[in-house]
Amino acid sequence: MLVDDDSDVLLYISTILTREGNYSIETAEDGEEALKKVASDPPDIIILDLMMPGINGMEVCRSLKSDEVTKYIPVIMLSARRDITDIVEGMETGANDYLTKPFNPEELVARLQVHLRIRALEEELASKRELEGIMKMSITRQHEINNPVTGVIGNAELLRDWKNLSAEEIDEFLVSILDSAARIKNIIGQMKKITHVVSTSYIGGREMIDIEKSSQD
Repeated sequence: MLVDDDSDVLLYISTILTREGNYSIETAEDGEEALKKVASDPPDIIILDLMMPGINGMEVCRSLKSDEVTKYIPVIMLSARRDITDIVEGMETGANDYLTKPFNPEELVARLQVHLRIRALEEELASKRELEGIMKMSITRQHEINNPVTGVIGNAELLRDWKNLSAEEIDEFLVSILDSAARIKNIIGQMKKITHVVSTSYIGGREMIDIEKSSQD
């Protein structure tokens, strides 16, 4: 997304990006329009002008970086201001990069590609972490729930021959089934309370989630 109140600048940057790569470009001519468009369809990266009427670039960037949905979108801030204090202020709002006008087209494209690559790597890493979390949870469920489930099934199988069992034996098997069911319910309850992941070793060099520690505040 390109955000600038100067339509000539928007056209210039759009032309550069169209010539240099296969980019899908969205534009906005002020901060309010930019925030609305980002909210409805978050872009992969934003090139944002600093000086705009109404909501300026600083405020737009600050708003984006304070929102959980948009905080990770890279922002390259453009400005005619070259003073180091302006650059620092721009970066302090959360901007990922700062480029002064007039800018070199090749430098703009290079910086754009760098930040897109960084974001792609971050998303890839996040996906791997999510997959690892799913695998740990799967192993945890198998390990924690498998034993009580086996107990329920085993005792239920024994009860199928209830005519040949004494009342004490039947009662013993029923108590064991209830205990196993309560254990499963407790495990599921702890899983619902997990707020962070504390891993523990499992067989074969794999890891599972320590449910008790992971569900503690």
